[in-house]
Amino acid sequence: MTRAAIRCASFAWAAALLVLGVACDDDRVYVGDDALYQVALTAETPPAVQGEEGGAIYIVETRAELPIREPTSGQLADRNEGARAFDDLPFPRLPWVERGELELQIDFTLVSLDDEEREIDVIVNGANEFHEYVPTVATIDEDPVPLHAQWEKRYTLAARERRSGTIREEELDEVAVDLATVVNGAPNSDQIVYFENKSGSDPRSIPFVPEVIPSLVAVRIGLRASEAAPILLEATVRVRDVGAKLAADDEPRMRLEPEPFEPVVPEDE
Repeated sequence: MTRAAIRCASFAWAAALLVLGVACDDDRVYVGDDALYQVALTAETPPAVQGEEGGAIYIVETRAELPIREPTSGQLADRNEGARAFDDLPFPRLPWVERGELELQIDFTLVSLDDEEREIDVIVNGANEFHEYVPTVATIDEDPVPLHAQWEKRYTLAARERRSGTIREEELDEVAVDLATVVNGAPNSDQIVYFENKSGSDPRSIPFVPEVIPSLVAVRIGLRASEAAPILLEATVRVRDVGAKLAADDEPRMRLEPEPFEPVVPEDE
């Protein structure tokens, strides 16, 4: 299949999802231009990290930023004043968009353009108003090893295979909780964000879960692999605007400038 044909098929797929959403009376809305995000790994993609012994990590990502309605000066003043009621919040004020006000779902499709079987990781990292999670790389036996993304799943794709998946609202809610938890001083970020560990129930995380948790306002969706191979990721992001925080087309949008947060990992781990 040619790249042009794949692009046409992907837009047809996105349109079908839109129709399905209307038919089901779903109150989630698609965000982003053309309601579709695409990112591709190719045979020519340079490694993000190259090890001394030849090992490499390839990462390609695209950013999906939600159109957040800009708060008024009075609303921001209320957020600043409201922070006084809490002890040791890891944010300069209460978030304009709190957990539960926006509920996200990501639907994606992987398309292998290769004639060989390949392993590929789909990765997602989140951002709130204040911080954005940016995983780093550890070195083990002189080879680079990626620290965990906030959501990740490995797929083995057969030659020319097409595979679809969904990252559910509760999974992305966990991403929001984990981000707030690591920023709040958890001693091992990689442990916190590992998908099998749940911050709300893991005794290692509970002491660091802040009283107030900001909602995600952006996500980075991408691919990670140990070999460069032609694989395409197509994704849609749907949002349930529970707190009425999404901006309409004619409304000013909040300027989002989260600070990158790199994982904190003990040296002996």
